[in-house]
Amino acid sequence: AHNILQEKKFEIQEMRVIHTGDTVMEARRSIADGATIIIARGLQASIIKQYTDTPVVEIVLTAQEMALLIMRAKQIAGKEKPVVAVVGFRNMFCDMSYFIELKTYFADQGAELPVVVRRAISEGADVVIGGDTAVSIATEAGVPSLFLSMTEDSMRQAFSMAENMEYAMNVEKKTAAQLETLLDYSYSGVIRLDGNGIITAVNPLMEDMIGKTESELKGQDIRK
Repeated sequence: AHNILQEKKFEIQEMRVIHTGDTVMEARRSIADGATIIIARGLQASIIKQYTDTPVVEIVLTAQEMALLIMRAKQIAGKEKPVVAVVGFRNMFCDMSYFIELKTYFADQGAELPVVVRRAISEGADVVIGGDTAVSIATEAGVPSLFLSMTEDSMRQAFSMAENMEYAMNVEKKTAAQLETLLDYSYSGVIRLDGNGIITAVNPLMEDMIGKTESELKGQDIRK
């Protein structure tokens, strides 16, 4: 990350290595300190998305990074065509359908990960590629493993995605501010709805017309 920051001056508020068990606390602390976008990977990214409303950019391993890991796995296994098991969450990986020598084992939740790793081992994996949990369980079982290490490629992509996301968020904020100004100073009563006909905002004139405040009207179905 530091190398990439020398190439292009992204506005990175902070970079921290955290324990997965502290993810929610650490994410909320960053948000309280002013973070508007969080870049994370795997289980940590999933947890942050689940427990906060802050946009998360997920670091995804590139095809080149996966190819490097597979080459190392072959060297470790000492076989021409070893059974290489990739274990983790779908959000961590690129499209791997063209890697014919891989068997993929995906977990939907953190609690499922140990079960998925053990299944990969029981199905004859010569080498397990995964995160901390996968490497730990494989080591206990005496199966060679590789940590899902990445190069600068995936981090560079994540920074670029975060930059694009920030641009989109700023455009949306500007549009919303213009709309709020229009609502507040309009000479007509205005109700704003979402695609399902639910009231999301009303201007002061409409509040006077209906005789109810915006807080009373928000969330109501316009048809009622």
